[in-house]
Amino acid sequence: MSTLNQIEELEKQRARILKQILSIGLMLPGTYKEVYCKCGKPNCWCYEKQGHLFRRITWSENGRSRTKAIPEDDISWIKEITGNYREFQKKRRQIKELEGVLKDLLGKHAGAVIEKSRQLRDYLCQK
Repeated sequence: MSTLNQIEELEKQRARILKQILSIGLMLPGTYKEVYCKCGKPNCWCYEKQGHLFRRITWSENGRSRTKAIPEDDISWIKEITGNYREFQKKRRQIKELEGVLKDLLGKHAGAVIEKSRQLRDYLCQK
């Protein structure tokens, strides 16, 4: 496959990924977790067992870890929008990788065009 064809194919891939990224409607950074914690009261049922179930989202903000309790009605919504954020980040990394390959291919293409131009006229040829 020629360099030009490779560049065109990469641009199509990039456009497809960008379209997928822009179609994401809602997203939040963070991770949904279900954790068990003991409340510490000696007369509570959790004292002898695994603890109370807490549903929460954890994220980083200004270099600090944050946690927020999630109501049971919002669990599926939180899972969806945190999943959307992970998908967004994954697609963003894919675009960055494609741009690195594209940069290399453009460098090769420029070198080939310069060499072709030099063969037509010898103004800048090394002698």
